[in-house]
Amino acid sequence: MITGYGIVAKELIKLLSEKQELLIDTYKISFKVTAIVGSKGMIYEEAGLDLPKLLQYGAGSTALMRYAREQRLSLQPPIFREDMLIECSPTDVQTGGAALEYIKNALQANMNIVSVSKGALVCAMPELLKMAKEKECKIKYSGATAAALPTLDIGEFSLAGCKITKIEGILNGTSNFILTKMSEENKSFEAALQIAQESGIAEANPDLDIKGIDSACKILLLANGLLGSQLTLEDIAIQGIMEVTKRDIQHAKINGNDIKLIASASLANRDVRVEVKPKIIKSDNPLIDVKGTNKGILFYTEEMGTICCTGGASHPKGAAAAALKDMINLYR
Repeated sequence: MITGYGIVAKELIKLLSEKQELLIDTYKISFKVTAIVGSKGMIYEEAGLDLPKLLQYGAGSTALMRYAREQRLSLQPPIFREDMLIECSPTDVQTGGAALEYIKNALQANMNIVSVSKGALVCAMPELLKMAKEKECKIKYSGATAAALPTLDIGEFSLAGCKITKIEGILNGTSNFILTKMSEENKSFEAALQIAQESGIAEANPDLDIKGIDSACKILLLANGLLGSQLTLEDIAIQGIMEVTKRDIQHAKINGNDIKLIASASLANRDVRVEVKPKIIKSDNPLIDVKGTNKGILFYTEEMGTICCTGGASHPKGAAAAALKDMINLYR
């Protein structure tokens, strides 16, 4: 079952349609999508939706309505009765939005959760994890913590048994693109933002990206998931990139450094401090080489030293692939 049918959900449908044989051959599993919930209602077919046909109609509720007409289905209120919910609704970091209600209803119905949207998790992670534990369900959300960049996976699996003392990352591709343009082409913030918008990288309203809120949501989920904190957005000091000037960047570059929007979570004794702000990154820091829409993360550990991962496609297909990865790992 999928809630929300925007571009990411459509890309997930495309991946599921294209990779059916690979999933069976490699992982010995197959997935059947029986329901998709949009703003106008839910389409449901017990035998499974015709994914190639659905893909012909685009994304959004209009696509679901066209599919319903072609299949002679009636749109109905959401009913949670499958074994897994893939949550792809628009992110609402203030209230959790419809996604929060969807996830709660799914957990009540003993469904595992794969969440791509961040809002519900940011607003109610402790409550949702408690519900999941009581229902013996699992919540996977790597798609909400920098999508294609495997941030949460590294912390949970590759660093299992290690003490992580600090997490530091470039977690937002849009803001990194803007700062890269300012650094490499000597653009002003306003000019670089305009290029990002004209290229389709930045939204018409880019506030979540340039004000650091998207980065804050991601580092919050990583801190709560990997460092054992129970923080909210109100606990994070957030500073965006709007005040970064060409002069700031050129001054940093004199010594071979650069400026990046860094999200960090530090463990000191039992306290976790989380912040997002533009920082001067020294030339020996691997994050200095993260350019354009790429992202990167550093894990500082007592046992394994510093671990770095960079890259990760910053587009809907990458987020959809992260959701598919979570779906596979739930059944491994």
